[in-house]
Amino acid sequence: MKTHLTLLSLALLSTSASALQAAEITVSPKGAIFSLEAARDAVRELRSEGERGDIDVIIESGVYALDETLIFDSRDSAPKGAVTRYKAAEGASPVISGGRVIDNWEASELQDGNIWTASVPWAKGDAFFHCLYDGSELLQRSQSPGFGANSDGHRKQYAGELEHRIRFTYNGDVLENKENLADLEIYGAPTRGWLRNFLGIASVDSAKKEAVLSVPATYSLFGGFVLENSVDYLDEPGEWAVDSQKGILYYWPKSGNPSNQITAPGLNELIRVEGVNDSSLAGLKDQPVEGIVFEGLTFSYADRQQWLPQDKGIQHDWNMWDKANGLIRFRGAARSAVRDCIFKDSGSDGVRLDLYCQDITVEGSYFTNLGGTGILLSGYGPGKKDVNQNNVIRNNEIVKVGQLFLHSPGIFVWQSGHNLIAHNHIHDLAYTGMVISGVRRRFFDPIFQEMGVKNPFTKWQFEKENREHSSTIRWDEITLDGDINDWNLYEPYMHARGNIIEFNEVHDCLKLLHDGNCIYLSGNGDGNLVRYNVNYNHPKGSLIRTDDDSHGATVYGNLLFGTMVSQGIAIKGLNTATGNVFVNSQLLTGGAGNTVDPDATLSRNVFYFTSRDVSNGFHYGLPKVKEGLDYNLYYHYKPGKAQELLDAQMAASRTKLVDRNSVVADPLFIDPIHGDFGFQPDSPALKLGIEPLPLAIVEKMGTFNDPFIKRFASGMPMHSLNGEHEVKGKKGKRPSELDL
Repeated sequence: MKTHLTLLSLALLSTSASALQAAEITVSPKGAIFSLEAARDAVRELRSEGERGDIDVIIESGVYALDETLIFDSRDSAPKGAVTRYKAAEGASPVISGGRVIDNWEASELQDGNIWTASVPWAKGDAFFHCLYDGSELLQRSQSPGFGANSDGHRKQYAGELEHRIRFTYNGDVLENKENLADLEIYGAPTRGWLRNFLGIASVDSAKKEAVLSVPATYSLFGGFVLENSVDYLDEPGEWAVDSQKGILYYWPKSGNPSNQITAPGLNELIRVEGVNDSSLAGLKDQPVEGIVFEGLTFSYADRQQWLPQDKGIQHDWNMWDKANGLIRFRGAARSAVRDCIFKDSGSDGVRLDLYCQDITVEGSYFTNLGGTGILLSGYGPGKKDVNQNNVIRNNEIVKVGQLFLHSPGIFVWQSGHNLIAHNHIHDLAYTGMVISGVRRRFFDPIFQEMGVKNPFTKWQFEKENREHSSTIRWDEITLDGDINDWNLYEPYMHARGNIIEFNEVHDCLKLLHDGNCIYLSGNGDGNLVRYNVNYNHPKGSLIRTDDDSHGATVYGNLLFGTMVSQGIAIKGLNTATGNVFVNSQLLTGGAGNTVDPDATLSRNVFYFTSRDVSNGFHYGLPKVKEGLDYNLYYHYKPGKAQELLDAQMAASRTKLVDRNSVVADPLFIDPIHGDFGFQPDSPALKLGIEPLPLAIVEKMGTFNDPFIKRFASGMPMHSLNGEHEVKGKKGKRPSELDL
């Protein structure tokens, strides 16, 4: 009755308030409304009583623990022109938590009394947890010594046959004699170094030294793995394991005793904003939830993603399509926002925008210590339904995400278009900073077979129901009439198009894995614009990369500081790279899969070498490119070296059309040491038609309150070789044990 009276008084307040003043509901751990669920229901009551304006749910400091996912559905939509804001009270720091604090510890005799146990009979089914925290510290799950896995598949086929991704032989005895096999997972990189898999085990045949997985690996099972979550290998301080059959959590505290902050995630997702999603092309029943805003809140403790047989993977299984995980998930939503929030200490993604998501803004927020991706935008697979678009991801800092799934990007835009990705600061990742991608043409092989045509794009084969990409394709909507080499046949199905990626600062990526980048595009539609970004301190691989089946993108006006391997932009496909400043970095293409289109436009860039020495040219691997590679300016600090490199790259050209108007000279930047890459009046760059990169633009790179220029001005030299490092640690360990 007390809550009902409070709601009635609020309703009276809202009807008498000015149209410019929002109705307010206060949530406090000690108040009449003490939970987010009760606050949501109070908003519903106000709306049902006729409130058409804004409603502010003011949340006081405290920890608001969720026992189940808090869902906002069609009943929670705000009327057109209005919003419902769930916001921190002034000066307050409310925390939304999906964690369960473990405090019922008992000493045991295991490992000479170092291991403690806690009863967790609830840790079964969906409540089984895959990560554990001591406050903000991600604890290392127990790991065995490494063992070798091998299948009969051919490495070059990647994911050729299901049998080679689910059944393997092994050496040693790590997998044998395990009572709680269903709780155990193997962890490692099947065949390729640009991903990591956690894979459940279905059965082990000790006599044959053969194991079968409960879900397929991404690629054929070759390489080294470790077994996780077995008490048999809980042999170091800080490690833990959970046995769901016995309902016991085992933990070896580093300090000797468990702290009072040991927390197990209890939910896969904390908050889901979910309308009605109609997967049909017509979408007549699509009804997104609108006008839900989260401001100034902290979200923590969702579980690590667990792969299931029905899952569908997006590029290289770097995430799962339409997967129920993350701290906030929009799934069928529009005109909503996340502002000035913190996402930390959680096993999987920060914010997900799945399926129908339009006009959603994520800005001013901080993402750290997450097991998966910081922000994911994921639309429908290739077909004609294109409803994940026109979103804004702006002014966020994303650092040290991908702590469990090491391959997780800071920002991942898949089959989503016409978004603005701007002023974000992404750094200290194991793999890639930002991905803009869709589905490569090689995955259309089943259609080629039906047409009696050999797949022209790759020797790698993928089954129609392959988890990665193939299972997301809307086959009934695909028509390939005409020359199947014609990109225009595929572009209508590639919805990662028209994105603007600008003023982002992305650096210190690829610290642990292989073949990653600061900004990466692949399988994308036309019209993506990558401009005015700054990338640096990347220890290996290229800074910006347009990979296989990237088409129609423009890479313009970016500031690229080369480090260990001097790779600035790796260009494939029919794309444009112009107006970029390559400091101690090169232009190149890739060798595997597709390569650069001969008609690509790679003109009017500045290559400025102040300390690095290269022997193969300012650009290399581009022998088939035509006159689009021209009007560039080349400078090298060694007298005569620039001309030598220019002569070498012209000689390597098969077309003999490149660099005929390029110039060797000092670009005469105004003040490059302090970030002004504009040109002095007599700069030869101006005569070549190269656009300057003045201080006014460089100052905008990075977040609004902590721009890149602050780090540059404080002493980061242009010739920095700080990228020449790779963090080392115990084999198999993830960054929770390392200092990224």
